[in-house]
Amino acid sequence: MFSYSRKRRRNRQTMKNAHERFGELVYLRRTEKTRTHIRVHLSAWIGEDSKAHLVSVVGGDTEIGALAAAFANNDPFTVVDPQGVERIVSLGATPTCFRGPIGVAGRRRPLRHLIGLSQEMIGNAKQDRLFLISEEPMFVWASLVLHFGLPALPGWADWFLSELKRRKRIQALTGFGYRAVAVKTRRQELIKLIEQGLRQKKLSFPTTNGPVHWPDRSSYANCVIGRGISASGP
Repeated sequence: MFSYSRKRRRNRQTMKNAHERFGELVYLRRTEKTRTHIRVHLSAWIGEDSKAHLVSVVGGDTEIGALAAAFANNDPFTVVDPQGVERIVSLGATPTCFRGPIGVAGRRRPLRHLIGLSQEMIGNAKQDRLFLISEEPMFVWASLVLHFGLPALPGWADWFLSELKRRKRIQALTGFGYRAVAVKTRRQELIKLIEQGLRQKKLSFPTTNGPVHWPDRSSYANCVIGRGISASGP
């Protein structure tokens, strides 16, 4: 596997064209008999160190098919963000991939969209971290409540997030396209935080019985990836 770099114009302050908001994914592999070199548009990626957790690319049929096979083989590849920063990563063992067409005016054949997700991102790996594609407080809080089945209220979001940050339980992930985070916690810790907040009168339950109304999904996020969570709210 070989790294890839390209020259970009320096001191670029703004990106005037939509395609310049894309990065690139470069896959290069050589064997004794063959040489494979693929370069496609990268619309988003999320990762940490040498591990990619989400990769979203657009290309032709041949390129997308080859990349899907490369992802499945745990082959390394290079991601280059819109500022030109590059990193060699892989999705790890047995990633999950989704493919679909994108119609483009003026093209006879649609482009192909490929999303690759690591086992950690979709929640199949044994771990105590929850991967989320947004750092928005209400989105993070609603995801935690839904995932762990917590007896909680929407209004507790700010206090809980401040406590989790103070305890360094929220880690920003590398990439672009999303402001993704990993939350390292367990249900027992969150229950103890609820007890602490109620005891210190930082939190309170409603004075009357009735349903709890969470914000509509469109008010804080569109979706969440990780352990089968949707953004419909508890």
